Amino acid sequence: MMVIGFTGRRGCGKDTAAKHLEGNFGFRMLDFTRDVLAPILEEQGKPVTRDNLIELAMDGRKKAHNGIWAEKLSGIIMKGGGKNYVISGIRFREEVETFRSNFRKGFRLVAIVCDDMVRFERVRKRGTKGEAAMTFEKFMETEKKPTEMAIREAVRMADFVIDNNGTLDELHSELKNLMKILKR
Repeated sequence: MMVIGFTGRRGCGKDTAAKHLEGNFGFRMLDFTRDVLAPILEEQGKPVTRDNLIELAMDGRKKAHNGIWAEKLSGIIMKGGGKNYVISGIRFREEVETFRSNFRKGFRLVAIVCDDMVRFERVRKRGTKGEAAMTFEKFMETEKKPTEMAIREAVRMADFVIDNNGTLDELHSELKNLMKILKR
């Protein structure tokens, strides 16, 4: 079993990369928002916005520990048998440590990086989590929230780094090369 985790700042292409591995390499994609946090917000009758997601995630971390949501995803993976998984959106050092502890050499962390303005344009274009009309100033202000600041440390822990300032085809090529390395 192989578990690949993507980390990187908002709008860098984590979900795009994960979907590519799912569609082209047979991985099952998991992410913290869709598979753990959004269902909790929906149960609480709250809209799935970035602010609500951050509040819920931080509240859970405060009540338990920073690896709590990684434990939830690890449980899903362990129940899934020998499939390969890709996780989008790893943010905290403790999440990395949880996945490394649970899956040992079967886990690889990949950081995806790109420029702030490129990320901002991507976030506005996708328009999810109430961000379609966001200004660049608001975008950069959100980068100062604890859930966003922690990403820098996770990026430093990465086994591999992919620069995603280019085209979608270039990202796909980088992912193909990554898979060649990982399958050795």
